[in-house]
Amino acid sequence: MNLPFGGWRYAYPPYGLCALAIALASADLYAASFAERVAMAKEIETQEAASDYFLKTLFPAIGPDMAGMMKYCLSLPDASKERFTLVANVAQDGGMTDVDFEPKSNNTGACFAEAFATLVGPPPPLCDCGALPVVIEMKVNP
Repeated sequence: MNLPFGGWRYAYPPYGLCALAIALASADLYAASFAERVAMAKEIETQEAASDYFLKTLFPAIGPDMAGMMKYCLSLPDASKERFTLVANVAQDGGMTDVDFEPKSNNTGACFAEAFATLVGPPPPLCDCGALPVVIEMKVNP
């Protein structure tokens, strides 16, 4: 997809090393079903270090681009206005990997997932899982 709104790359130096006590192996993140990945991401979000990273670092950095992506996706002909859920892994370099969404019938979710995969935000705190799962539950307000 050729998206009209530039590349989303942030050059942040790695910040303080914050060890997350996440009892997940990397293989679990990549082999799990969509529902399992969503559940893992929600569980991880309850941990203070992860919550701080998402709310104080990641989303403030990529939020404006996410809003632009969503606006673009909703401007496409026949854009779906139904809810969708996106799950991804934030790699240690801040890149988004293994981006997936449901329901698959949602063309807005497909557009947003493709664009979301191009984002690079600030690196997450170091963890023993190799990547930090994130979930976004998107509801379109008319």
